[in-house]
Amino acid sequence: MIESIKTKVWELLKEKQVSLVMLYDREGKILWHRGRKINGNTVQTGDGFSHSAIENTLKSENTVRQDDVVITLSGTGLPQSARILYVKSLIIRPVPPRYFLYLDSGIKEYFSALDLEIFNVLGNLLVDVIQQIQSHQEDTGGISGTSSAIKEIREQVITYSLEEEPVLLLGETGVGKSHIAKLIHRFSGRKGPFIIVNTPAIPENLFESEIFGHKKGAFTGASDNKKGLVEEAHGGTIFFDEIAEVPATFQAKLLQFIESRCYRVLGDSKERQADVRILAATNRDLAQEVKAKRFRDDLYYRLNVLPIDIPPLRKRREDIIAILDENANFLRGKVLDQEVRGIFTAYDWPGNIRELIHVIKRIGIQVNQPVTSHEVRSLITMRNSLEIGSQLNFSLFDEEIAVGKSFWETLWKAFLDREISRKEIKSILERYFTLSHNSLKGMSQRLNIQEKDYPRFISALHKYQIHPGK
Repeated sequence: MIESIKTKVWELLKEKQVSLVMLYDREGKILWHRGRKINGNTVQTGDGFSHSAIENTLKSENTVRQDDVVITLSGTGLPQSARILYVKSLIIRPVPPRYFLYLDSGIKEYFSALDLEIFNVLGNLLVDVIQQIQSHQEDTGGISGTSSAIKEIREQVITYSLEEEPVLLLGETGVGKSHIAKLIHRFSGRKGPFIIVNTPAIPENLFESEIFGHKKGAFTGASDNKKGLVEEAHGGTIFFDEIAEVPATFQAKLLQFIESRCYRVLGDSKERQADVRILAATNRDLAQEVKAKRFRDDLYYRLNVLPIDIPPLRKRREDIIAILDENANFLRGKVLDQEVRGIFTAYDWPGNIRELIHVIKRIGIQVNQPVTSHEVRSLITMRNSLEIGSQLNFSLFDEEIAVGKSFWETLWKAFLDREISRKEIKSILERYFTLSHNSLKGMSQRLNIQEKDYPRFISALHKYQIHPGK
């Protein structure tokens, strides 16, 4: 529904010869716009529209009602701020309870009564979409909290979900970039899947084939046709995790794809059109990567259209308890007193949300009630040792495997979601390999992998360089 509304809104507005449409709220925050380029996130600080006309709509401090204000201006009645933009007609309609829909035209001399009614319906549809997204914010996981930074991110998720331009997620490892990308996809209304490109795990010589696919015989070893990740993401979203790891040899083709949404399967002469939304994330400073000539500047600027900068937990400590409570199910009924909670808020969490959730899970599995501050401090200290941290992962996954869950549901999902590193998953697999007397078949059975999935399992071990015998 959301995707179809977004498409139909702009199609209809183009038909009505609208140059700019903008939805803003009672505080002046710009929530959505299409058409002529504007600058700024608020009507007070932005430009590219008529300030004086908008100011009249914000004078009343009361809740917006349908009869509060209807501004329709054209010709000599337009304010100077509109005339310098070559606007010929302008309308602002209230959208209860707290929004306004602004539209202007540089072609049409005036909007008819029928136009006004259509715009009113469109304004209500847009607000419905925003309120649908807002109503699901209690299930946002990882972007809950009261800090000003996280409130702004929640607003950005709403706003950017309504757009089609690329979103670039920036922040340290573990801050929740993948999770926010999934939320943007979910709230976008796109019907297709959310496909993650685990960029660091793809060998450079196979990168183009993985993204765009290949035809049988396209290169040595291409024994069958292969569907690329772009095709798998049709109608949905493709998310380039750790975009800074994209090989330099592929960056120009990726830029061309983002610009045109067209691509060519290796070994195919025909160009294809992709229907995908593009999201990307990195824990690196891309501006520095550009300066070091490891990342193309034009690709950086094309990706950096809608940036979301996610601060680490140590810079928004007031959100830690909210995230702790949100993941309380991992505690398995154990209660944390105020002293223990104080340890959580005082710690810097260098691994951010990912590390926080790992510690919560370990408390649920390894600690008896009542949970003491000494035990929690010990778990946090142990987590900071990679060697011990890997050993602790065994207890988490062993228990899930023991109750019948498969490798795909446990280790593999955690690896793809970047909850565990390549070194950690390989370390865990090495243990199962040893227990299975160095038998891959035996290991797969211990990991509850079905016979039909055994070739896929072996392929994953080689492709992602996590084979325990190598």
